[in-house]
Amino acid sequence: MEVVDPAGETWRVKRRWLPWRLKRRNPDDVVDVSDAAGAVDEPIGLVIVVVVLAVAVLAPVIFVLAFFVAEFLLLLLLLPLFVVIRGSLLGRWPIEAFKGKQLVASESVRGWRASGDRMLEIADGIRMGQPPLPARRHRREGDAD
Repeated sequence: MEVVDPAGETWRVKRRWLPWRLKRRNPDDVVDVSDAAGAVDEPIGLVIVVVVLAVAVLAPVIFVLAFFVAEFLLLLLLLPLFVVIRGSLLGRWPIEAFKGKQLVASESVRGWRASGDRMLEIADGIRMGQPPLPARRHRREGDAD
């Protein structure tokens, strides 16, 4: 859920379904190879440069694509397991509060309903200008570790 604080900044409060966060990848981190073609004087050199660039560009793209597909398939396999564990009240639901793209607070709450109530409490606090504390856990009555 998205919430706006009194300063006008947008916050996101959400449950995390998996025990880890996906890594954010920046497409701007690609190496710029546009200057290599300008240094070629002969046609055979141009062919060599084009072949080398094709291999240099396609090999990492194929590797990264294979990595993304493998990560996605792993997530699809593990998601039902984590939903069953957390849904059966054996597990805790991690709740995270983000200000923009920066993680500000994270805590764990046992139970779907209790975690939803805690998300609403955090959202109401943000609306009133009381950002969440950077705590790792929030204990409800009756929780035992």
